[in-house]
Amino acid sequence: MNKEEIRHLAKLSEIEFSDKELSKFEKQFDEILNFVSKLQSVDTENIEPLYHPIENTFLDLASGTEKRNDTHAILENSPHRIENEAITIKSATVEH
Repeated sequence: MNKEEIRHLAKLSEIEFSDKELSKFEKQFDEILNFVSKLQSVDTENIEPLYHPIENTFLDLASGTEKRNDTHAILENSPHRIENEAITIKSATVEH
């Protein structure tokens, strides 16, 4: 990607770059695209799709047994919820 394409992408993403940052990002972006290109060349024909990187189970190391997340119990511990969804409260803001 050239600097103009990166400027356009940054504008769409509402990110501002100085000229120095733009030059640095241009190099990093090329490295990222090269890495993605390498990933695309990996043969995944006999690999089953992974729909989520974390399964809905975890291993209890103390007992050596597998436990399933109990949605009802989790929701009971949530102070705020709507129907079957827990509501989280934003606790911090990040400034650009």
